[in-house]
Amino acid sequence: MESPFEMITDLDKVENAYYVEVKPGEYNAKYWNKESVYFADEAFSYFYTTICKYVPQYQPTEVTEIKAETWLRISNQLQELAHFLSSNPPMIKLKKWIDFSKVEETYKQFDRHKNKYIRELINMIDQFTAWLTKVCQTQSYITILGT
Repeated sequence: MESPFEMITDLDKVENAYYVEVKPGEYNAKYWNKESVYFADEAFSYFYTTICKYVPQYQPTEVTEIKAETWLRISNQLQELAHFLSSNPPMIKLKKWIDFSKVEETYKQFDRHKNKYIRELINMIDQFTAWLTKVCQTQSYITILGT
């Protein structure tokens, strides 16, 4: 994997067990589904604050079923985050959107690689929100299968 900020759509490219699976539909006790998308757990952690805004019970290590209409609200909020990031905000303002205690990269590490990380994070958000919009047209739920 070139960047930690990558949405993987090909199951063969998933390198280890430290991935979050986002699966169309309700939980069915199956993991590693071909129709799912995958994120390195550290990358998906950047969505933690936004997901918790709409799903307060969300825990990264658990299975979480989320209704499609809630995902569309999350998607809109992630698009707002991407727009905010594109303005190259000062690090202090990022704390409103990103809980650095939940991600592996520390505040200082993110700041050191800020331009690169912001570009890659925006790209990942764009890919994920497009996928969410498409899946929400045919599914009532999308499930997060935590690490």
